[in-house]
Amino acid sequence: MTVSDEVRVWRLRARGFAVAGALCLALILLLKILDPTEFVKSSIGPLVLVLVVLWLYGLYCTSRYWKDFREDEIRRGGSAETAREKWHKLHPPPG
Repeated sequence: MTVSDEVRVWRLRARGFAVAGALCLALILLLKILDPTEFVKSSIGPLVLVLVVLWLYGLYCTSRYWKDFREDEIRRGGSAETAREKWHKLHPPPG
């Protein structure tokens, strides 16, 4: 697998975990709002744990994505600074 393929794989994984985490959070909120029974109250704890695990693995995937992105840019003749500039063009910081 080339470095560019690795970049694509980690980008896909990071996006996948972000979507899964958002869906898990939406499910938690929906269950909490719509059905405040004892069953739902007992199932929210494990869902929160799943959300935390998804969030942590998403952070890991994002850091690997950045690392492989930077290495790929350096191998193509750029520098760490040009990699950072390209990264910010692709993923602008909020605000």
